[in-house]
Formats: sequence, structure tokens, C-alpha cells
Amino acid sequence: MSPPPSGPGFRTKREAAIDTLREAIRSGRYAPGQSLRQVQLVQDLGLSSTPAREAVLELLARGVLVQESHRSVRVAELDLDRLRDIYRVRALLETEAARLGTAKISDEGIEEMKELLQRMLEAKRTGDIDAAARADVEFRHMLYAAGGNSILVDLIDQTWNLFPGSILWNIPGRMMQSLKEHRGILDAVRRRDPTAAGYAIENHLLSALAALEAHVASFAKRSSASARPQS
Repeated sequence: MSPPPSGPGFRTKREAAIDTLREAIRSGRYAPGQSLRQVQLVQDLGLSSTPAREAVLELLARGVLVQESHRSVRVAELDLDRLRDIYRVRALLETEAARLGTAKISDEGIEEMKELLQRMLEAKRTGDIDAAARADVEFRHMLYAAGGNSILVDLIDQTWNLFPGSILWNIPGRMMQSLKEHRGILDAVRRRDPTAAGYAIENHLLSALAALEAHVASFAKRSSASARPQS
């Protein structure tokens, strides 16, 4: 009998299912607070039942999903205290990754970041939020991976999976502001200024957190108003 496939490009069914479910949550296909059932995941995402169950258990352990009943879970809701904790950790990790990456990134890597920023601009013009979000992730991953610290990059990837970043792109005005911040990041990288790049990433994250805080507060206010009895 031949040995099972292995190597850096191989993923087990369990790993593939985890990535598929995680991406569905990250992209906003499943919204914060939405209830999910295993049969739904099997149908929606084309997963087998056992890998789907294992993916749910993994994301429950990571806090991305919350147990609702024996057969149902829900996507973790937007909790401000949790969001602030996530962004504090991200700021620590990503500013360091930006400094390392800026010191080591190749000219080709900088050109790729420039092209990814152009893709974000084009996605904004066409209203393709999914494409903008994908280019955003690739833009930052290109910079962070250039630093050569794979453990740091893995930790950053884990923090990204704790919160569906697509929500940010749907907040009015946030996409335009984010593009301005990305230009600042790229400018610092092109000047090969690690300190400025770290500052630009930190500013980007703090700006995103402020937008999320305002969004959550506005949503809570609207929900409270709609719940009041009409006189």
C-alpha cells in the first residue's frame, strides 16, 4: 500500500474543511450571531459530514463559533471588549511583522504590493467588496511573510480568523479611508523605513478599531430604539 500524500501543499479533509468554514465566516458569508447547523454547512460548502463536524469543533475551540444547542452553533457576535483585545494583539504582532518585512522585502515584493493596492482601488470602483478584502489580505501577507518569521505570520493569521474582517469593508466610508492607509503603508515600505512602516500599520489597525467601535455602537443604538414599544 502506498503511503498517504504529504508535503507542504497537501491538506487533509479536516484541514480543508476548517479553512473553508473559516473563510466563509471571514468573508461575511455567515454573519456574526448567525446560527449554523451541520447539515447546512454540508450543503452550503460542499463538505463531508465528518470533516464538517471536525471544523466546527476546531472553530468552537478558537472562539470563532459559539455553542448554541446540541446540534446548532452560531458565529461569535461582535463584542467590543473582545474586539479591542483582538486588535491589541494584532497591533503587537503586525507592527513587528511590518518592521521585519520592510527590512527584508525584495523589489519584486514591493511591486507585488503596489499591484495589490491597485486591485483594491479597482475593486472599490466596481463595488466588489470580496475582491477588495482578498487583495487587502494578500497585501499585508506579502509584507509580513517577507520578514522570514513563519511563526509570527501564523500567529497573525490566527488573529485574523477571530473576526470576520469583511464587516469593515461594508462600513460606509471605511473602504476609502483604508485605501489611504494602505498607500501610507506602501510608501513607508518603498522608502524601506521599518519604523514608519510599523507606525503606518499600527495607525491602520487603530483606525479600523475606531470604525468598528462606532459601527457596533450605532448598531446597538438602532437595535435598542427598534425594541422600544411604540406609544
